[in-house]
Amino acid sequence: MEKREDLRSMLPYLGVVVEGSSLQWLSRVIELLKTISRGPDHSGIQSEELLFLAISDLCHSLSLSSQRLSAFASHLLSTAESTKWFAEVLPTLANLLLLFPSLLEFHYRNADTLIDGVQTGLRILNSQQSGIVFLSQELIGALLTCSFFCLFQTSNRDAKHLPMINFDHLFSEEIRFMINPELIAGMLFLPSMADNKAIEVVGPERFSNYTG
Repeated sequence: MEKREDLRSMLPYLGVVVEGSSLQWLSRVIELLKTISRGPDHSGIQSEELLFLAISDLCHSLSLSSQRLSAFASHLLSTAESTKWFAEVLPTLANLLLLFPSLLEFHYRNADTLIDGVQTGLRILNSQQSGIVFLSQELIGALLTCSFFCLFQTSNRDAKHLPMINFDHLFSEEIRFMINPELIAGMLFLPSMADNKAIEVVGPERFSNYTG
């Protein structure tokens, strides 16, 4: 696993580490995610402020700096919606993060069998480099959850012309990215487009509508 060039190009930006032949979170991250996954009665996370503290603990465990999430606004939710979000949605997101290393392993094990002779694994595509990447919807969901929890390494992204993807730096106003949020995952590995570049994305699900 650790010998794969595609994986090796991604490891500096992911929070997971290679242990033997498998990918894993650090033990402290696993402990924190398991606590969150058990719900607010166990984790005590029932408010925006406590969520920020939990995310800060996760970032600290990965030696990442953390900033307040500008993208999360619980004050826009009703009391019932907020209660449901912290009781159901947040634990589900934590469980998805616990699966993230195994989802990556499954992805790389199958990446070489999708198209004969064509590399399709998740990797950094350098500026002016052509290539194709296939991602499952579940893996994309895990990548977006990593982004929400601000777990991606941000150092050296500028050197590769990669946009910021963590939600504490994400200020995307593109309507298409809002109604098809799976597109955001592409910001992890696709460099900013030059005038002579094009990116084709096939299959992102539309989750909402807009007016205006």
